[in-house]
Amino acid sequence: MYFPYLRGKQYELIALRDLGGPLKSEGFISPIIEPVKNSFTLIKTIESLRDCGHNFNLILNPQVGEFNGIKEVIAAVVSPCLSSYRNYQPALVINGKTRFNEALSMIGQMKTDGFTIICDGLPQREEDFFTLIGKIEVKYVVLSDSITSKRFIREIKKAKLPIATLSDPFRVQRTNADYLAEPDEFFSDEHLFYVEEGYAGFSDFVTIGREFSESGFLPYAVAIHLTYKNKEDEFRIRHFVSDSNEDTTDVPGKFGEALEKLVTFIDRVQLRTAACQEFRRLRRNEDYPGLGSVKKLSIQNHFELVYDYLSTT
Repeated sequence: MYFPYLRGKQYELIALRDLGGPLKSEGFISPIIEPVKNSFTLIKTIESLRDCGHNFNLILNPQVGEFNGIKEVIAAVVSPCLSSYRNYQPALVINGKTRFNEALSMIGQMKTDGFTIICDGLPQREEDFFTLIGKIEVKYVVLSDSITSKRFIREIKKAKLPIATLSDPFRVQRTNADYLAEPDEFFSDEHLFYVEEGYAGFSDFVTIGREFSESGFLPYAVAIHLTYKNKEDEFRIRHFVSDSNEDTTDVPGKFGEALEKLVTFIDRVQLRTAACQEFRRLRRNEDYPGLGSVKKLSIQNHFELVYDYLSTT
């Protein structure tokens, strides 16, 4: 199973809300949503996932953004949207700052078929961690590849819980123009080996990366990031960058330059996801949807590729 980790910003949520197909089939994709702001889009997305019966994971203790702890997320999202919905996993991020007694007191009475535990760092006291997972129903453990303690990992495996690995294969560059230096890179092959290595799934930060920023700015260059599958079934990522990158003017024109390169490429490799069809339509109509929508299409394309692989192997 694939657990795409999304930070709950506007266009990441809209990507989920508008995706449909790949989320409908149980057992292939279960997104992890880290809510970063109590917004209309967040609530509508959660309601949409609920109304369509999709499975997902909702982080109760976001590590970034405006929410201040479990109590606020329960009050803003869980209570109004999910009080009678069971096909989702409340999720807890575990690291060296986790207050286990406080967390247990808030989640111990939640009505759920199971929690997702996201180990993003070593807890201060490992015995507190194992006490927690012994007192709640754990459905999945998502284990960051930043944790290198083999003893801790071995103890989790002893608990015989379904484990997914969390990695961040997207290499963020300082500026969009910097992607010109290496326009095509290896992205991930986790989907090829996770079953063989005894894991229940794999997780990553999709085509955005782990880095979180709420600020926006006009770019000198426009870059569109698009994953594709090579002949060995590995996922690679190609960066399509505009040419006229001297200043911040004419962003739609820069988008058109990058889009021209993208469509030439997807026609050559015959990439026909719904997201790619939309890119073709944008080029044909000379439309500029805004950079947020471009990010949405990049996310949806990756979801479709992963779903296509998992559902046919």
